[in-house]
Amino acid sequence: MIPARCERLLRQISCPAKALEPLAPLTTFHIGGPAQILAEVRSTDDVVELMKLLTQEQVPFFYLGLGSNLLVSDAGFDGVVIRATGELCRIELSHGHIRAGSGARLLDVTIFAAAQGLSGMETLCGIPGSVGGGLYMNAGAYGGEIADTFVAADALTADGRIVTLTKDEIGFGYRSAPALQNVLILESRYALAKGEPGKIYSEMRRVWKLRREKQPLDFPSAGSMFKRPPGDYAGRLIEAVGGKGLQIGGARVSPKHAGIFVNAGNATAADVTALVREIRRRVYEKFGIMLQTEVKPVGFEADPFTIES
Repeated sequence: MIPARCERLLRQISCPAKALEPLAPLTTFHIGGPAQILAEVRSTDDVVELMKLLTQEQVPFFYLGLGSNLLVSDAGFDGVVIRATGELCRIELSHGHIRAGSGARLLDVTIFAAAQGLSGMETLCGIPGSVGGGLYMNAGAYGGEIADTFVAADALTADGRIVTLTKDEIGFGYRSAPALQNVLILESRYALAKGEPGKIYSEMRRVWKLRREKQPLDFPSAGSMFKRPPGDYAGRLIEAVGGKGLQIGGARVSPKHAGIFVNAGNATAADVTALVREIRRRVYEKFGIMLQTEVKPVGFEADPFTIES
């Protein structure tokens, strides 16, 4: 049965929206309960109008992107989950810069760049996320980060203003983008160097080959579970405490890559959080290092990964 608040909000939301929509199929982990409301914004105007309504009604919201790097609670999300569609997924070349909407796939942006003979994003081609999600965490792989070619982004602030944020203003760090945490990214721009298409595609194939060889692509996952600790690797520490292959319920530390937790079959969010806490506990007890999670929990009342140190 749809709650009364849901029905009232659905009548006020002008973009396509559904109540009690399952989120598991919309995440790369294939885990999680329903969104109270799933709204699909198609334009900047849709985003502005929806955010004005949610602010007025004091309704919690979450911007989903492509559902990678997330763990959704088994209870789902008690609020509005927002997905970008339409012009918010557009990719184009304008005034020498690649312009990409927040909902565009990073893979599509790298393919577009290669087709234009533009180099600088090749290492991002295997990251299974959106541009917006990639910016929020300064996504990177194999020595490259999305910040490397970033120029500026247009974003919606909590008070309803559209602002332009430059690279220096954002203050990108390792898997972090401090100034983006309280805004909604609408569009971003990138400056790439001219390159030879053959070499660009060759580098992209090299990155894909590395991913196939080193990562468990045959099981649903959210990517790397932990940030890299200073001077070390999460995977090495996990292996050293006997965590590689460890399984709780349907959640498993991948036997192929200890830094990635997979849904080995009907895993629940509770399975994953229990496994994360067990691995963090073992590593802390042996090495005195508290691994920091890279995967973002959504829909939990408190941080589900916390253990007592």
